[in-house]
Amino acid sequence: MARENDRIDNRIACLRTEDLPATLISDAGYHCEVWRSSGKILRDGQREPLDLVIKVPRTTVSEGEVRVLRRDNDRLRNRLGDIVPATMYIRTVIDGHPSVVAMAPTIRKWFDVANPRYEAEIAPLIAQSERLRKALVDFVTAAEDWYVQEDRVIDLYGVDNLVFDRNRHLHYIDSFGVFFHADLLEILPDPDPGLAERIRISRERLQYLNHLLELVDERI
Repeated sequence: MARENDRIDNRIACLRTEDLPATLISDAGYHCEVWRSSGKILRDGQREPLDLVIKVPRTTVSEGEVRVLRRDNDRLRNRLGDIVPATMYIRTVIDGHPSVVAMAPTIRKWFDVANPRYEAEIAPLIAQSERLRKALVDFVTAAEDWYVQEDRVIDLYGVDNLVFDRNRHLHYIDSFGVFFHADLLEILPDPDPGLAERIRISRERLQYLNHLLELVDERI
């Protein structure tokens, strides 16, 4: 639930959170809270608008884990291009502990694409736009390749990870833990049942996206 005219709860060394207007736009994520901060900055003598999401992890994040986050984001961007917003991972101290914040452009979400609840609304939009259809095909193809070739399951468990914006562009906006490693369910002697559930739901939602594309192709 969004909170208006607020401040980020945490003390973050690289940000003056006590002076930074921010609105909590999501606290439902498994890995982090998501805040939005908008306003203007002074650049080359001109005031320019600034509208960012700031993602604050729920736990401490080590230097090695930050490298993994950056590497996974690069993997997404290299394969999917602008479908994945450019994200900065900034190593910092949060509430006295080493951690990281992620910053990315604000995406004005319209539909949660991976939620079957919106199939009746989303299918016609995709059928009307070859650009939108191609973006979704690219995403589904990449996700299937990562699963088959590397046992990586892209995270579709989170709320609003894959969305359309108001301009009918597709975005994958997760920044933390974007892949689940399915082979851990076989390797670990006592695998986390929560991980198994997140993988199961992510795979089901990817299958739904395949169904959605089949439905769209029938309409074209």
